Amino acid sequence: MKTFTVRDLDREPGTVLDECDREGAVKIRRRDGRTYTVRADAGPDRITAIPDFRARLAKLFPKAIPVAQSRLVDKLIAGE
Repeated sequence: MKTFTVRDLDREPGTVLDECDREGAVKIRRRDGRTYTVRADAGPDRITAIPDFRARLAKLFPKAIPVAQSRLVDKLIAGE
């Protein structure tokens, strides 16, 4: 387990947290010698997969827009 100082945590928090992810935990040492352990959460609040947005869209909009309606929307957007 790697040990960092409070100064490292203050100036480079990303480095400390990345090491914590790799190792599972890191120690933080204060000037007076006290140490603290920081552990990465591996709980359900961590994103491990990207949702299938295309499937969600297909469920919300099962039918395609008719061509005539699409042309009408295009004309409205163009200001015609």
